[in-house]
Amino acid sequence: MPKLVCLSGMNKGEEYELIQGENTIGRSEKNTICVFDRKTSRYHCKVHVDGDSLSLEDLNSTNGLRLNNNFMTGVQSLKMGDHIRLGNTVFLVSDRSVREEEDITSSAQFRKQQKYENLLQQTAFQVTKTTALRKLKTDKEGRQTGFLSFFQREDEEQK
Repeated sequence: MPKLVCLSGMNKGEEYELIQGENTIGRSEKNTICVFDRKTSRYHCKVHVDGDSLSLEDLNSTNGLRLNNNFMTGVQSLKMGDHIRLGNTVFLVSDRSVREEEDITSSAQFRKQQKYENLLQQTAFQVTKTTALRKLKTDKEGRQTGFLSFFQREDEEQK
């Protein structure tokens, strides 16, 4: 039976079995799945279940809806492993339990962290008081943009 596993947000760790037909998601308690997220509309979206077929429909939500980190409108088909983001809440479409998903997610995060540690070992630079790291906002395609600036500091040794 398909379900939504909450990966982040106030509902993190919860799993919701999807029933045949319409499953509404939003802040209102009248929804099939009530999300505790101020950036989520009262009636944000619907997940339609028709046999083995799943689809996601945006209900003209205020802050929009992302499927696999891409903004979407209208109706899109869903498959196992897809990520749905409403405000700060992320759901995973799955047929596994929360514990299995945590094991998969933690191993993926470990591999990602290890990748960055290897990259840092290969990169040689010294962070000083004049190094500035700034993170910019997320663009419409869901990519986070940012930059790292380095400024040369004059020390008394160099004079």
